Amino acid sequence: MKRNFITQFFDKNPDELIISDIQNYFNERQEESSTLEFKSGDAEINDVFKEVAAFLNTEGGLLIIGSPRETRETLGKRVINFCKGEVTYSKFASKDWLHQKIFSNITPSPTEIYIKEIVTEKGNIFILDIPQSSNPPHQSNADGRYYIRLENEAKPAPHGLIQALFDKRKKPKLFARVNRVQINQSTDTLFVSLHNDSNVPADKVSFIIDIYNIEKTDNKLIFKEIKEDELGRKLSFSERAHQVLVSVISLGVDFQITHFTENYLVAVNYWSKDTDFDCMYFVIDPINNSITSNHWLDENSSLIQELKKLKA
Repeated sequence: MKRNFITQFFDKNPDELIISDIQNYFNERQEESSTLEFKSGDAEINDVFKEVAAFLNTEGGLLIIGSPRETRETLGKRVINFCKGEVTYSKFASKDWLHQKIFSNITPSPTEIYIKEIVTEKGNIFILDIPQSSNPPHQSNADGRYYIRLENEAKPAPHGLIQALFDKRKKPKLFARVNRVQINQSTDTLFVSLHNDSNVPADKVSFIIDIYNIEKTDNKLIFKEIKEDELGRKLSFSERAHQVLVSVISLGVDFQITHFTENYLVAVNYWSKDTDFDCMYFVIDPINNSITSNHWLDENSSLIQELKKLKA
């Protein structure tokens, strides 16, 4: 992972950062910002959870634990907080200890935080490079609150924003495919598969295959015959997958069908733990050896209209 914020503020690779870089940085007056937060070595771990959650839920940022203690200056009606001078040193045990605490006390657990630990005889300084999360919102388990970064502070997020962050969470993108191999004039082998077009794993995937306007299926899979529903006679098969679906693999079944030497339709309905119900349907023309597919919510396409064509 690219350490954007360490490079941005120190113009150095994280592996090259040493104590003198931190000391020189605070020789000049430094103010916090929307992407920069200072904590002295006396900081409590619960305050760290709050700041990390706020950065995750907003645009990311850099948290320095071991900064000089904060100074306040009043200029007219404006109060300015800044850090300058001698660094302090953290009482936290180690980078591994800090990482474990953050991982265990923020929900969902962040996975891409980078912690740079600078060890000295006087103590340690920690620089946390925190990317914007792709799975917001994150909650601090210490107080049960969701935080966001507003200007230079972590503040509790309002309900509406929390809901908006939930809506931003990345979800699996499932889709179906149907491939056909002709066995003879009235028999086809169908390969029905589900795929995940995202980097987010899909757990607890289930699917239902409905086939309209065919005579029968083979006995390899147990299709239930529904003689008449509102869409007509169909053969239906359902299954729940026992493996997580990721982008490099697919879930699928194959079976033979006997058709009437006419167009027939295969509807693949699917959903998972983190996705809503969805459906793709495939009109198969065995005479012209063609397959056309549509999503059931696509404009200018209708599963019912296609089934009416089959019945006509």
